Amino acid sequence: MSKREVAIGEQFLRILNKAQEAMRTPRDYGTGELLHSAEIHMVMLVGSNPGAGVTDLAKAGGLTKGAVSQMLEKIEHKGLITRSPDPEDSRRVAIDLTTKGKIAYYAHIQFHEDSDRELYEYVEKLKPEQLDVIEQFLSLIERGIDKRSET
Repeated sequence: MSKREVAIGEQFLRILNKAQEAMRTPRDYGTGELLHSAEIHMVMLVGSNPGAGVTDLAKAGGLTKGAVSQMLEKIEHKGLITRSPDPEDSRRVAIDLTTKGKIAYYAHIQFHEDSDRELYEYVEKLKPEQLDVIEQFLSLIERGIDKRSET
């Protein structure tokens, strides 16, 4: 491996470590409630799939139904979601954001717009072939992570 390849690998590990550390730190998204990364991402999943049930959310998020159920329990306790019987299917429960949940949802969108603005502006200026290289690179990273998860 060349020095540059090693440096890229080290930078990638630093990025992963920083992201992992940032995900450990809960934030207030305008509700007066500290939300962990998994909680706000479940809020985002519910907000992007209004009226969805547990199975739908699990499929949309690439999560198990058990993991979704546990996280829904936590954010319901914080007053961020409501559950109601689905009028079209009595066996199904529809999940929606409360007003407090919507505040967190939109604050999280704003958080990413503010913190990721420089990245979005950079990506918008790239040529299609440059975007192809990035997509291929990210796909390789994802496949590598998937392989590690399988063992």
